[in-house]
Amino acid sequence: MTTADEPAVIEFRRSRRREVGFLAIALPALAVALAVVNLASGDPWWDGLWLPLTWFLLLGFSRGMVRPPSAGHQPRLPLRLTADHLQVAGPGERTLAIEWSNVARAEISGRWYPVLVIEPADPDRTRPPLARWEWATYGQSRPYEIRLPLVYLSPGRDLLRRELARRLPA
Repeated sequence: MTTADEPAVIEFRRSRRREVGFLAIALPALAVALAVVNLASGDPWWDGLWLPLTWFLLLGFSRGMVRPPSAGHQPRLPLRLTADHLQVAGPGERTLAIEWSNVARAEISGRWYPVLVIEPADPDRTRPPLARWEWATYGQSRPYEIRLPLVYLSPGRDLLRRELARRLPA
């Protein structure tokens, strides 16, 4: 692929299709595992099959209470990579732009709940300038760190890893 073939802007969005696909696989797999445990213990295989559905419903409802939209999880476009900068959508309908030369750290951490951790080298060079602890979320350990959840992100974490490796200075 040549430079002319590469897209100028790559947008990462939350995908409802990925979320439904995950649930469509996880819920039956959990039901089968519960049926196998029931058969191994001598109980009827259908005993307690309502539990996985209840767990998913409780987790789905509690996720909204534990991590409200103002805490960093935005339903709109969370991440955009352009040739010049990285744009992150955050709380309060704000979009932060960080030039590639100003990114001190950008890494993906977490396997079950992946998060993109971004830290600018100079917070005053971001647009708009970033204040200390302005985008504070659960797990943040540094004052100018930005943590962006990557759950159900489309086009995917692999493309994001490749693009970060390609665009960030070594």
